Amino acid sequence: MALLLAATAARAADPQTALREFLAHPALAGARVGVLVEDLEDGSVVAAHHAREPLVPASNQKLVTSVAALELWGPAHRFETPVRAGGALLDGTLDGPLWVVGAGDPGLDSEGLWKLAEELRLAGLREVGGGIAFDPGFFGDAGHHPDWHPVSQRAYHAPTAAFAANYSSFRIEVVPDARAGAPARLDLAPLVDYFRPVAAARTVDGRGRLILDIAPLADASGERVRISGSVARDGEADTYWRSVALPGRYAASVLRAQLEAQGIRVRGGVRSGAVPAGAAELLRFQGAPVAEHVRRLNKYSNNFVAEQLVKLAGARAEGGPATWAKGTRAIEAWLRDTGLAVPGTRVADGSGLSPRNRISPATLVGLLRRAISDPRHGPELLTSLPLGGLDGTLEDRKLETVPGLRAKTGHLRAVSALSGVMRGADGRSLAFSVLVNGARGHRTAVDDAMDALVRRLAGAPDPPRDDVASSRASTLRR
Repeated sequence: MALLLAATAARAADPQTALREFLAHPALAGARVGVLVEDLEDGSVVAAHHAREPLVPASNQKLVTSVAALELWGPAHRFETPVRAGGALLDGTLDGPLWVVGAGDPGLDSEGLWKLAEELRLAGLREVGGGIAFDPGFFGDAGHHPDWHPVSQRAYHAPTAAFAANYSSFRIEVVPDARAGAPARLDLAPLVDYFRPVAAARTVDGRGRLILDIAPLADASGERVRISGSVARDGEADTYWRSVALPGRYAASVLRAQLEAQGIRVRGGVRSGAVPAGAAELLRFQGAPVAEHVRRLNKYSNNFVAEQLVKLAGARAEGGPATWAKGTRAIEAWLRDTGLAVPGTRVADGSGLSPRNRISPATLVGLLRRAISDPRHGPELLTSLPLGGLDGTLEDRKLETVPGLRAKTGHLRAVSALSGVMRGADGRSLAFSVLVNGARGHRTAVDDAMDALVRRLAGAPDPPRDDVASSRASTLRR
């Protein structure tokens, strides 16, 4: 074992050899590849290949969004959501609607809206007579970026909105019965009146064939979630994450449930529109700090948070309404001002879902070096990145033996990316970026090649072959 480790470290001591092995990997056939590895202390180049070529970064685009957000607002900044009274408030009873003025907070979730409801209760509110109203006007675009089409109902395509909850997504659980022929159970989380669940699937022996159908209701008050077909009797519960079609109404429905959980009675329905000019402010709810948004953004590659932040950056630079055009202009200008943009750099969205994004490895390494060297927010960026082989989007990658590895993954069709920091075989702290576009090999084979390069640079041993196969199977299931 000692000889094996020594041999691995010896190979890792020559980064150029490790880079040549990576570029010659069969999975990279036909690909455009950019690689840059730098010493974080002195900025010297350890290994490079087409490092300044702008390529499609996939979710490595989120590193741009993250560092920009930390610099533009600071890690402690909290976005505020104004709540106003649409009528007279007398003895705890609001004679009119409770207005929520959407301001784009990326992190409002069920727990946060429970806290908002608690603040209203502590302020003396006991009854709302005119339902929940929300003003969605601060966001000027449709919820889905035009580059994303066709848009699926998967949670990674969740629409942006000025007022949104739970990242515009929800959870579906389908649970088989113990008896063949009995109905399967449909559970939703959160369980709010925005959804109309219909459980029409049966439990069967053998393999089932489940059909999941989600569609907006005719009156646009919510969505029907219907399961039909069949589920296997001996199977476990299946979990699905899906996006909502009407994010503002969904968020209002979640808020209504949390108000009622606080003992605040709500009469009337949900509606949207422009908040009346004379509506008195009851409170300005402060959400989570920007550092927490960045953590959610990077650990689990949350597209919704990224796009909300980009739109908010646009409004910060040019005023409302917040749009993608303003946001991408603001982020590109910020990249130019920092000196990190190379010719051909393009910011098309915040998450990396757009295939029109173009970022170079040199820009990504420069972003990492810039952020980490700044004590005002460097620790927040570092802790937001997944730990090699341990959590987030790196949990199933065999990288736990790489010292100090924290990195952001990225995948699109024929695109794989990995950028982050680690300790090299000689003990130096390294920043690296690897972008692969158009490889003919399977995505998991490209990932395996990237992971092998990182291990070589770190002098870390390769995992046993059966561990690699297990990791590949797990990645395919996810």
